[in-house]
Amino acid sequence: MDEREREVIREEPVVERNRTTVINTGERSGGGGLIAAVLLLIVLAVVAFLVFGDSLGGTDKTDIKVDVEAPDVDLPDVDLPAPGNQTK
Repeated sequence: MDEREREVIREEPVVERNRTTVINTGERSGGGGLIAAVLLLIVLAVVAFLVFGDSLGGTDKTDIKVDVEAPDVDLPDVDLPAPGNQTK
């Protein structure tokens, strides 16, 4: 066979195409602020538990004595009739 007589068959190369569709539904806020707020709330809750939960080595004593003298107050006697208790 001569080169001129030989039939050349060329096949089309297979091309694979990936298509990406982007759907924009409007404005969207990032989640970074939400994560920071949640972490801040967790830290504040832990600090509040440690401070107000008496977990920082507070005492267990409840034997507290308080001696306070109240001042003597002299008030004059006042006799005012109540609106519903008036006698006729």
